[in-house]
Amino acid sequence: MNSIEEAQEMIIKLQIQLRDVSMNYWTEHVFNTWQWWFNIAALLLPVILWWKLVDKRKLMEIIVYGFMVSAFAIYFDTIGETSVLWEYPYLIIPLDYILIDVDYAIMPVLYMLAYQYFPTWKGYTAANIALSASYAFLAEPLFVKLGLYEMYGWKFIYSFPIYVVIAILCKWLTLYFIEKQTAMED
Repeated sequence: MNSIEEAQEMIIKLQIQLRDVSMNYWTEHVFNTWQWWFNIAALLLPVILWWKLVDKRKLMEIIVYGFMVSAFAIYFDTIGETSVLWEYPYLIIPLDYILIDVDYAIMPVLYMLAYQYFPTWKGYTAANIALSASYAFLAEPLFVKLGLYEMYGWKFIYSFPIYVVIAILCKWLTLYFIEKQTAMED
C-alpha cells in the first residue's frame, strides 16, 4: 500500500468515526431540544414572512438572487466549520456543518427583501451594510449567548465584511445575468 492509499484509508476511518460520534451526539443531545425547535422555527418563519412580502411579479429574479446568497453563505459556513473556526452545536439535521435556518432562510430572506425594497445601488448598499452589521454584531452574539454558535478564534468583526461582500456580489451577479439575458432577447 502506497502513502496515498494509506492517507485515504486514514481519512475514511476518521470520517466514519466522526459520522458515528456526530450521529450519537445529535440523537442524544440535540434532537427535540428547545434549541432544535428554535432552529426549526427560524427556518420556517422567515420563509412564510418572505412569501407574504415578496413581489411576485419579480419572483424569479428575487429567487435567483436569494439562491446565490444562500450558496455563498453555505460555502463560507462550510469552510468555517470544517476549519474549526466556529461550531453549531444544535443542528436541525445530523451530519451537517451549516446552520440551515440561517443559510437557507434568515440570511437569504432578509437580503431578498433588501434587494426588493432598495432597487438603487445606494439604497441597497446602505441597507445591506445595516443588515451585515446586524448579523455580525447583534445576531451572532445572540446566537452565542443562546449556545447555538461557538467561536474558536473567530471574531464577530470578521463576519461583517463577508456579509457585505456576499450582498454586493450577489446583486451584481443577478443584474449582470439579467442584462445578458435581455441583450440576447433583443
